[in-house]
Amino acid sequence: MNSRHRMIGGACAAALAVLALGGCGTSKESWIGDKYKKDGAGSYRSSKAPPVVATEINKKFKAIDRVDDLATRGAAGGIFLRYPKLVVGVLPNGPGSRITLSTPSSGYNRYYSHVSGRWARPGSNGWTNGGIASFRGGGPGSGK
Repeated sequence: MNSRHRMIGGACAAALAVLALGGCGTSKESWIGDKYKKDGAGSYRSSKAPPVVATEINKKFKAIDRVDDLATRGAAGGIFLRYPKLVVGVLPNGPGSRITLSTPSSGYNRYYSHVSGRWARPGSNGWTNGGIASFRGGGPGSGK
């Protein structure tokens, strides 16, 4: 094996190592799935009250924004955590909580009456870390 092949092989090994290490983090979805009881597609339950559950999730994964309308809407309210590519709803369910996971657009539409005065409509790629709608650029060569 000549030095050029060793260099290419080494570069490939380094790239694979970076990808493997980058994948070691826990996703929000898998962490929530491990911590709370699955109740259906994108839905979980907890015996803990919504403020406790929302704090647990936000402590593990800091949200871009949080809307809490439990004080004004009671059992019809909830706590909504916004992430760049996820909306987590924590809703009252008897003495406990129901936790929902949605894409940015479906979560925004689903909880519009709770978040519309506070959150901008997400772009086609969700929100940026600052909470602004994120769009994929168009123009020549886009989508290729």
